[in-house]
Amino acid sequence: MNVKKALLTALLALSLCPAPGAAQATLRGRVIDSEIGQGIGGASVQIRKTAAILTDTLGLFEARDVPQGDAEITIQVIGYTRGVFYVHFPASGDVERVFALDFTGARLPAVVVEARAEKLERRYVDFEQRRQRRIGTYLRWDELERKGYASVGDALRTVRGVRIRCDQQTFECFAFMVRTPQCQPTWWVDGVEVRSFHENTSIRDVYGIEVYRGAGEVPGEFAGSDAGCGVIVVWTKSRPFRISP
Repeated sequence: MNVKKALLTALLALSLCPAPGAAQATLRGRVIDSEIGQGIGGASVQIRKTAAILTDTLGLFEARDVPQGDAEITIQVIGYTRGVFYVHFPASGDVERVFALDFTGARLPAVVVEARAEKLERRYVDFEQRRQRRIGTYLRWDELERKGYASVGDALRTVRGVRIRCDQQTFECFAFMVRTPQCQPTWWVDGVEVRSFHENTSIRDVYGIEVYRGAGEVPGEFAGSDAGCGVIVVWTKSRPFRISP
């Protein structure tokens, strides 16, 4: 009886273990730029802290024999934020995913950063052209990233001629120009004039900020009856290719 019991136990244990060469999942993925959708070559893809896989020139990669269950996938490449994604893998079969990374430009040559800007929406091109003319003050995403600002207000505090006034009762802060402290500047967001814009707005999704301290600096496209109080223009990042993990 003891021999039979031992044999049954061994057979049961064997049945619970995957057979050598048993089918496991395959991940076919693509790493892309979250704004322009272009594949990112040379990105390092690591699944559950195993050996990293590099994407090809189109941003494509394939990982075979991925065990069943939830897995953390870490993707890194120079010039982009580090991405951490979570994917559930079945016991077998193919899993296809697209992973979008946010561009930072860190450690990339200026010529690469400028070339990419030309691929973005027209509004960014207009921003870059005004920035080259140097009338007014301009803060672009790479400077905002480099200096570690947490909010629009943090960035505006560094601009000469701009002050931030906070209401201790409402916990709201508003910008005004030193030249015209009696009135608030006009705000434009993505080409649309808005009545107000809170300076505590996160900086993460801002492409650029333009600051014009008086009517003499304001470009024609942002001029108006209130231009004398100054104008602040904010361009946000469009991320049509950002995909939820």
